[in-house]
Amino acid sequence: MSTSLPIKLMLVEDERVVAFDLKNQLQSFGYVVGAMVASGEQALQRVAEVAPDLVLMDIHLEGKMDGVETATEIQLRHQIPVIYLTAYAEDDTLRRALASQPFGYLVKPWDARELHATIQMALARREVEVAVESSELRLKLAMEAASLGVFEWLPQFNRMRGDGHLGALFGDRPVPLDEAWDNFLVRVDDDDRDRVIASLSEALTCGSAVRIEFRTARTNDGPHFLEANVKAYPGTNAQRRVLGVLQDISERRRTEDRLRQSGVVFHSAAAAIAIVDVERRVAAVNAAFTRITGYSEAEAIGLDLDLLLRVQRGKQVGSEGFFGQLALAADGFWEGQVFCQRRNGESFPSWQSVSVVPSAAGKADNFVISFSDVSDIHLANEKLKHLAHHDSLTGLPNRLLFNDRFEQAIKLARRQKNRCLLLFLDLDNFKVLNDTLGHDVGDELLRVVARRLRDALRGNDTVARLGGDEFVLVAGSASPDYGAELARKLLDTLRAPVSLVGEEITVSVSIGIAVFPDDGRDVPLLMRAADIAMYSAKAAGRDRFRFYSLDMAERSNERLQIEQGLRRAIEMDDLQLHYQPQVSLAERRVIGVEALVRWPHPQLGMMPPARFIPIAEESGVIDSLGRWVLERACREVLGLHDDNGRQLRLAVNVSAREFTGDDFIATVSDTLVRTGFPATALELEITESTLQVIGRSVEILRELKALGIAISIDDFGTGYSSLSVLRDLPIDRIKIDRSFIHDVPENPQGIAIVEAIVALADSLRMDIIAEGIERPEQAASLLRLGCSGGQGDLFSRPIANPELVRLLASAAIGHEPGD
Repeated sequence: MSTSLPIKLMLVEDERVVAFDLKNQLQSFGYVVGAMVASGEQALQRVAEVAPDLVLMDIHLEGKMDGVETATEIQLRHQIPVIYLTAYAEDDTLRRALASQPFGYLVKPWDARELHATIQMALARREVEVAVESSELRLKLAMEAASLGVFEWLPQFNRMRGDGHLGALFGDRPVPLDEAWDNFLVRVDDDDRDRVIASLSEALTCGSAVRIEFRTARTNDGPHFLEANVKAYPGTNAQRRVLGVLQDISERRRTEDRLRQSGVVFHSAAAAIAIVDVERRVAAVNAAFTRITGYSEAEAIGLDLDLLLRVQRGKQVGSEGFFGQLALAADGFWEGQVFCQRRNGESFPSWQSVSVVPSAAGKADNFVISFSDVSDIHLANEKLKHLAHHDSLTGLPNRLLFNDRFEQAIKLARRQKNRCLLLFLDLDNFKVLNDTLGHDVGDELLRVVARRLRDALRGNDTVARLGGDEFVLVAGSASPDYGAELARKLLDTLRAPVSLVGEEITVSVSIGIAVFPDDGRDVPLLMRAADIAMYSAKAAGRDRFRFYSLDMAERSNERLQIEQGLRRAIEMDDLQLHYQPQVSLAERRVIGVEALVRWPHPQLGMMPPARFIPIAEESGVIDSLGRWVLERACREVLGLHDDNGRQLRLAVNVSAREFTGDDFIATVSDTLVRTGFPATALELEITESTLQVIGRSVEILRELKALGIAISIDDFGTGYSSLSVLRDLPIDRIKIDRSFIHDVPENPQGIAIVEAIVALADSLRMDIIAEGIERPEQAASLLRLGCSGGQGDLFSRPIANPELVRLLASAAIGHEPGD
């Protein structure tokens, strides 16, 4: 079955005990019983309302109608499959049931699995039937739309069958048709009949497609011109048949005849044509001339065409000189762009060609002037020019135009011995928002940001969009103080909430500022400096600005080295995974592990995640890093068991970028299949910030839960989780952030916070794990507060896989609470 929705059934059974027992059996298989009725009359009344996928029908029912009559009516009216469930199997009953074309016939008593299989087979059969019916309908509609007829020639039976648009051959006779082949040939024109027979015979013998054009006999408002495309195909008993489509091409043939007869006139009529004498006086014009200029032939006859249309030929000589030179030219032809004026005074560009018509003596007798209105081309060129220099989404200047304006600003500043400023802006966390709410919403947000930036600038400042969520501003003749003032203004302007898709969305921006000539003397150097300063603003916490300084360049180079080194480490499999056990605080046994990535850098030693994870997220390397961690952890933990002999639970952290990626679900699913790790033993840890946009999160979480994967919220309490969001999301576990555990049990406020989180988790039926437990008194206090699980250095620091295996083999872990 292709459908994933619950299958809805209707039961028609007059014995209530049997009906309820059957209902329970069906529900145990996951079916939805939409209705139970006891008579055929009730079934016919309810079937349209319930709209079941399948009806289970007893034959002997209450009322006047028995099951066979009811099933026949249901099939006729609603095309819903019916399976008979009856204690009767006499020949007469079977014959009547067979006539109703049921999808199954089970004789009581039956096995529940047999019933389940019969239902599935019936639904599968109905699905195939519906697909076939839909396919036939599509084909019929397509033939109807194309005005095509279909025919089949069966030589062994000397028969012709047809369907579709065959009016040119058969007039008003109903279709489909089935008649003798000779009757078809009678309708073919006498002169074409032998050729049609020969072509069809050729198709029959050669097996290739053959195209035939022929005329019908002079009947049925004929003759008609028909086009047939035919091909021979094998039939039953190795007999061949010819299949093809027919189309009435009479109108096309008539059009082609008219086009051949008036080809020159037709092609010329698209442009305005005027015939003038040697004095440029109009002798004749065509309809296109009137359409383009607004002057009728009567108004134009006898007038100087150049004066009538106010023709301007640029730097060419005057009209008299132009036509005089053309009359003497060897080729007697000129073409080029001119500007003309319509009757209503509107000026328009046109492409004009002028040809000399020589007299018998070889002198110019007339001129044929042809021209077309190229206003649309001019407008298109202007639009293309604008598009070449502006961003199509926001209307702001693009990189090409910005670079030109920036160069001009630098030249002006150099000439005036002044400064100019470059501000590089990048929206914070835009990718998460774009992936979560959709690209249409992301595009609208970019348009809003562009409008706000444009409105916040001076008239002589320039703002441009480089692409994605990156914007740049250049402010000429400005001091660094103005740059700081402008940056603060932009930060405040962009913080204002934006109403999109019914939600108030707040966006922030990180700004880097470079100053000419202090930070560089050309565009590339200043762009690099502003970009480095922008990343420094992001590293400092986002939603702020930074001026470029030399030490930033060093940090930027280090960041680039870390990013490139991390890419190589992933590719060369140079990373490591350590695992920190998660324990039951009451029993002091390991219940799971959290996978933590480590990078033994060849020059810098063991690099902590806090140093390279943010760079991985900013650069996009986090996607490939996340895939590496998930697959390696699944392979290494597979086969490790807890004290109860079950597969050890594995927790893996997932970044917001990974979580909202289009291929995230497929990546997780494929990894589980590839590694063989059970989905029920996998737990994915996400942060509260990932859940800030609820719509996309719900969809992803539900797909993960459908796979059997558990979900936990990491660092709980450090974000801004909405209680309604937590209530509605399929979350399995909350991990209390270590910041709340640090001063427990000494700090009463910390205890109160833990108590609140535990109460919240209990009410939402979620498990709890406390992170960062380092002291026995912390573990004891957390256990008394109702926290069942924990992890931290008290029990074990993060350890490599071999050490984890040895630890799981030991009897206990950590210290008893109260020791």
